[in-house]
Amino acid sequence: MSIETMSVLATLVTISMVCVGALFLLLGIDTLRQIIQRIWLRFAGHTALATIVDCEVTESDAEDGGSIFTPIVDYTTRAGEQLRAVTLRSSDAAFLGIGAKIRVVYRPRDPTWVTRTDWFGAALSGIFLLPLYFTAGPFCLYFGIRMLTD
Repeated sequence: MSIETMSVLATLVTISMVCVGALFLLLGIDTLRQIIQRIWLRFAGHTALATIVDCEVTESDAEDGGSIFTPIVDYTTRAGEQLRAVTLRSSDAAFLGIGAKIRVVYRPRDPTWVTRTDWFGAALSGIFLLPLYFTAGPFCLYFGIRMLTD
């Protein structure tokens, strides 16, 4: 390999490092935003007990984790508005079954946006993913930019 080829390859690796760092930071910010939004909706009282009335199934290979189930629910808002056949924003690999009751949070200005309260998922994201995103992201960005400017 020539020196020019190695220099171009090093530049591409460095640019990739900057892109990965930016991606990690954006994922961290989005994950944090989702956690804060669910917590705010929960404590603001925008929760409801929903009934699963149907389910959308997305078929995928066993290598990809199998089928993904997206429950469709009926629920009543705090203001008394009854919503029918609202698709949850969060899919799940497991399905509780038609007629199962689940706790959901919804946006008061857009009650068709509904997702599970999912404290377990939020805790896992907060404990494991956020530290990864907010350490690897700045690390890759800093050293990538530093390598580009040297």
